Amino acid sequence: MRVWREVVDGVEVEVMEFDDTVESVEKASRLSGYPPQVIVKTLLLRVGNDYVVAVVRGDRRVDLSKASQILGSKTRLASPDEVRQVLGFEVGAVTPVSPNVKKFRVVLDPAILGNEYIVCGGGALNRLYRVRVQDLLNYLKPQVIDIFK
Repeated sequence: MRVWREVVDGVEVEVMEFDDTVESVEKASRLSGYPPQVIVKTLLLRVGNDYVVAVVRGDRRVDLSKASQILGSKTRLASPDEVRQVLGFEVGAVTPVSPNVKKFRVVLDPAILGNEYIVCGGGALNRLYRVRVQDLLNYLKPQVIDIFK
């Protein structure tokens, strides 16, 4: 693992780059040494005719029926093709620290708020970012809504 600091779209991150891919929470946890509760997934949801980005703690999932009720429209996970076209990342590489993510409504898992730092996708399948939760909140200005289980 190679580690360095970088500023990405105005946010200071610690970059971790691996020889292997880290496209799942399990692999990211194993290779980085961080527990799943510190790792977050950045998911693209299709809510009616719109897209919403969900930032969810690694050991939790989106509750699609709860999301449909709270967000006001039928909700499903976007397909890998939609993720590539809409956000410009491969599934498993999506980072919340991206202007492509910021332009959408972002909902954040309240379970993340207990952490000082999170580890998230780093824009490539072999890269993770470690970022302060407060910096992520300031960057994304998300709605903290519990649509997760």
